[in-house]
Amino acid sequence: MIESDKEREDIISKEYLLNIYNLLKRTEKQFNKIERQIIQEKPHFDKRKVTPPQWFVLRILWKQDGLPLKYLATAAKCSRSTITGIIDTMEKNSLVKRLSNPDDGRSTLVVLTDSGKELGHYGPSFDSYLTENCKNFSREELQMLILLLKKFLKSLEL
Repeated sequence: MIESDKEREDIISKEYLLNIYNLLKRTEKQFNKIERQIIQEKPHFDKRKVTPPQWFVLRILWKQDGLPLKYLATAAKCSRSTITGIIDTMEKNSLVKRLSNPDDGRSTLVVLTDSGKELGHYGPSFDSYLTENCKNFSREELQMLILLLKKFLKSLEL
């Protein structure tokens, strides 16, 4: 049975897409594993039982403290109820506190406590890990990867 060029293209396309899907899933798993490992290697983080989602929030707040809960949910690509649970735990562990937004009484700001700020000095450096492990990529290759991943992500939007 001879396949048409169109059928052959469809099969190749599906194989490429499945390969891309599998590579992205493996990449995500590897990033999660690296995050957990980096966090667990830091005694200040381990004794506070900081989780990868909490560390993500801390990294955002170390760059800009006092952000609205809604902004953190958007940045973390999760629902408000999910980010609320993360912030609740962080608040119990004295890493953050909630304050009313003076500019908008309907919104709540998340602010680092002194303990949360202090952890920033011991913070595991995911950025330095990435820099070290991606040094074999040229600037152009990284820019192309970003461009292609953004284009691919946009094509998947519902």
